Amino acid sequence: MGPCSAHELYIRAFQMLSEFPPDEKVIRYFLDKTLTSRLGIRMLAIHHLALHEEKPDFVGIICTRLSPKKIIEKWVDFARRLCEHKYGNAPRVRINGHVAARFPFIPMPLDYILPELLKNAMRATMESHLDTPYNVPDIVITIANNDIDLIIRISDRGGGIPHEHLEKVTDYHFTTAESSAQDPRMNTLFGNMVDMVNSGQSGPMHGFGFGLPTSRAYAEYLGGSLRIQSLQGIGTDVYLRLKHIDGKEESFRI
Repeated sequence: MGPCSAHELYIRAFQMLSEFPPDEKVIRYFLDKTLTSRLGIRMLAIHHLALHEEKPDFVGIICTRLSPKKIIEKWVDFARRLCEHKYGNAPRVRINGHVAARFPFIPMPLDYILPELLKNAMRATMESHLDTPYNVPDIVITIANNDIDLIIRISDRGGGIPHEHLEKVTDYHFTTAESSAQDPRMNTLFGNMVDMVNSGQSGPMHGFGFGLPTSRAYAEYLGGSLRIQSLQGIGTDVYLRLKHIDGKEESFRI
């Protein structure tokens, strides 16, 4: 038997864990460490290569004047296109708060986290207004910038998360998409998901239940947090908090 690829080793380890009585804490710890380790290695490698390139406003992978509004707008356009393809329409998005803020930051993790959060908000909005798909509430994004961290709040009017699901939405492989749970490709799930994360791409509107937990793991790895506040019957607020790399407090270490 030839040498195994890294992805095959991850798949085998995940399968071995699943053969034992499930311990969510062990599985969560394993996946958190695996995914954030891959993110850290990728960031270091790309930073090393990018240091030899000249790109305006960039030193390696660090954007010296990152505009959170612009990066949010980029992924809003992406998520709206996916949403329009699936539902025929997409919610409008309003951005407020510190829209003129600029500061040094690494955009790479945001390029994974933001589309996942936006897709969730748009999917919830459309599926809770199936009778009026061309008259749906806006999604509101608020940017708050300070000396210590950046906070992005994404507020939707998608009906909120059911009480019985609220504690599970950041668990790996928990998904409300029934077709995903029955997908015959589950034996290659972990490899496909790692491929997607490492390529900087985001998946379809919904899928295998890795979007939110991976986003949470990345946020915590970067010294921040991902918090969800659900108003059942109204909508959901998601708070993404990330420490500045040049703030008053100690930042994250890769």
